[in-house]
Amino acid sequence: METLTLYADDGSQHRAFIHQERINTSSMDGVGSIPGLKTIRLADGTPLNYVDEQTFKNVATGQLLSRTPKKRS
Repeated sequence: METLTLYADDGSQHRAFIHQERINTSSMDGVGSIPGLKTIRLADGTPLNYVDEQTFKNVATGQLLSRTPKKRS
């Protein structure tokens, strides 16, 4: 599991976790698995959607969260 610190436009920080399930590929030849889809959720369990490499969108609120804090002027 990977942990990220994400930042909202107002400067607030949010902790998120990326989890990747394994897909069982076991057969008569033996046990096996491959990486499955990744999911990302905030610490409170709220799901996030991937926008781009730096940006995620809160599914519940539509708020965009970034890997890097916005520079305040």
